[in-house]
Order: sequence, then structure tokens, then C-alpha cells
Amino acid sequence: MSNQPPSPPDTPSSQEPGVSCRCEGTVLLNGSVTVPVALAFHYVTDEPYGVHMVLDTGITPPVKWVFARDLLAEGLMRPAGLGDVQTWPVPVQPHRLEAGKGAVHIRISSPEVSTVVSAPATALQAFLGRTFEKVAPGSESRMLRIDESIACLMTADRPEDGTT
Repeated sequence: MSNQPPSPPDTPSSQEPGVSCRCEGTVLLNGSVTVPVALAFHYVTDEPYGVHMVLDTGITPPVKWVFARDLLAEGLMRPAGLGDVQTWPVPVQPHRLEAGKGAVHIRISSPEVSTVVSAPATALQAFLGRTFEKVAPGSESRMLRIDESIACLMTADRPEDGTT
């Protein structure tokens, strides 16, 4: 494994640099082998609903995944998610679940494979706190630039001579 956690994933340019978190975690391979990984989480206000995650074993190419910020936040407290990404807390001591303590498991699935990533809950809680300072929960839609996006689409499809 590389000594340096991966750089934040490639994300669209933003007026603000965003929020990043780098930490060490583990990934469960083939349901039985736990391997240490470097994890990077990144959030930008241009994509207010999503969190980018990069897993790097240092042996294989880094794996990038994007999923809902709310899903990661809910996974600090209780099991969440029904689709390709599911999250749930893992307490430090069995039967004593405290939000932000222990670890958070993140199951990522594709048609070919499914694996479980474990990340320290304290690192994720601090990361999410910083993302909520940038964009408060429930206010994400105000960050979307829908008018600008539509204008770009409208001008991108016009012929060069200006005819419609």
C-alpha cells in the first residue's frame, strides 16, 4: 500500500475548493480477507448532494465512487441505503452504539462485485460537519445552477451560423 492517501478524486471545478478528508481504512475482499486501504473523501458545492470516495490499496488502480452525502451522514447513526451503496455504523463496543464513534461500513456494489469498506467514524463525522458548514442539509437545491446549465445546453446545440 502506498504511504500517502490518494488525492481527492477528479471533481468539477468549483469557486470554492471544497472539503476533503483522507484517512486509513479497510476493505473486505471476497467476504473473508481484510486489506488496509487509503481513503479519500471529497465534497464540492457544485455537486451539493454527492460525496466522492477514492479507495487506494497501493497495488491496484484506485477505485472511485460517488454517492449521496445524506447516505454517509445517516450511516453514522443507523443502517441506510437500499441500492448500490449502503452504510451502517459499527460500534467500538458491541451493544453501545454512539454516533461518530467506532467505524462506518460502506458497502459498494456493482453487477460484478460487492465489497465493504470500513472508515473511522470520527474522521467521517468531522468531514461531514465541514460539508454541512459549506451547504446546510436541506439547502442543497439552492446550490444547483439549473439556469446556467440549461443556458449552456441551449447554446451548445445551436449551429454556428445562428439558425435554429
